[in-house]
Amino acid sequence: MFTTLDRYIIREHVAPFFISNALIMFIFTLNLALQMLGRIVGKGLEPMLILEFFWLNLAWILTLSVPMSVLVACLMGFGRLAGDHEIIAMKAAGVGINRMIRPVLIMGILVGAFSLYFQDQILPDMNYRNKLLTTSIKRKQPNVVIREGTFTRDIPKQTLLVKDMDPETELLTDVTIFDESNQNQPTTILAQEGYMNYVDSLGMYHLKLYHGEIHQTERQNPESYQIMEFGEALFRTEDTDQLLQRREGGYRGDRELSLDGLMERVDELKERPDPERYVRQINRYLVEYHKKWSISVAAIVFVLIGAPLGIKLTHGGLGVSGPLSVVFFLMYWTFLIGGEDMADRGIVAPWLAMWAPNFLLGALGWFLIHLETKAHSTIRFPWQRKRATEDQPDTWTDLSREQIERMAAEEAERQQADGEQDSGTPREGG
Repeated sequence: MFTTLDRYIIREHVAPFFISNALIMFIFTLNLALQMLGRIVGKGLEPMLILEFFWLNLAWILTLSVPMSVLVACLMGFGRLAGDHEIIAMKAAGVGINRMIRPVLIMGILVGAFSLYFQDQILPDMNYRNKLLTTSIKRKQPNVVIREGTFTRDIPKQTLLVKDMDPETELLTDVTIFDESNQNQPTTILAQEGYMNYVDSLGMYHLKLYHGEIHQTERQNPESYQIMEFGEALFRTEDTDQLLQRREGGYRGDRELSLDGLMERVDELKERPDPERYVRQINRYLVEYHKKWSISVAAIVFVLIGAPLGIKLTHGGLGVSGPLSVVFFLMYWTFLIGGEDMADRGIVAPWLAMWAPNFLLGALGWFLIHLETKAHSTIRFPWQRKRATEDQPDTWTDLSREQIERMAAEEAERQQADGEQDSGTPREGG
């Protein structure tokens, strides 16, 4: 299937792909650790539970890192070939730009197929397990929900603000609760201290507060402002998400379903008596369906962009390839996230919102390849035609690695000699 030249080009991309993928995953994981470590370390959780949490989050990290690694690999691989004049050698031997890109494009298709399989079969289950684990942590250690000095909205219909929390006794200090369970009667609860726990049998959070006040008013009559003091009070809040899981026996959200599961959910909603009521939910499931396909095809799109850009680079080091990859990936991800938001609100069709980044960047990649093809048509110099009759193979597809490197070295020496000759020529009037 692959010629010697194809295998040589592919080998130049394999190591950069895996190295960049490992590095990107490490950066994402480190960012997640910096965000979450303070909330889960020191909360009485078992080390294996913390490791399981990070292991399950690696699924969505891998989903993002794979297409970005393809882009980095193309920039580094073709950049290395261009920097060592091997691209020039292949062109001189009659190898066109499209033929150079073909083996990498085939590998991009295989990587995209793997990404689609991963998002369809593995990612939903790991997302679901991650949700169950997070729920279990919140049940066993409700203090994980609380962030000191930050508004916490993890409790349904309530916003919690805690100034300080003792890690050993779990005593909360300066507690403020904004209760929105009754829209017509907003309530604010202030307390000097208190405790929070979760009652699994009831599916409720219990907040036991001491020495506080309850401030209550009515939206229709703002003048009826009431203040009630208490020495000790118990407040209960239903965790509706947990009750929903128990009633429906493992209910899964849109990010926890396979491709078939998403379409089954869409068909189910469309068959209900009044499907117009569920348009927003239908759009959300369709967005997730097309997003899986879009991210998978992005591996192919990034080959189309990375290959011509890599050929233009003087060298394919990570210092150049990395920032350039980040620019294009952020561009892609901005379009994807913006499109997802617009599709969820019904402004844009879900398929268009998710495929637009691929259309735009794919067109850009095709344009760059077209420019590179026009700018670098294959040229055979007299000494190259002579060498072809002596020791060059009959077809350029049989070029070996040694032949490419020898031709590249000769081309580099010729360019260096031309440069020295030009520098030694006196200027007119000098």
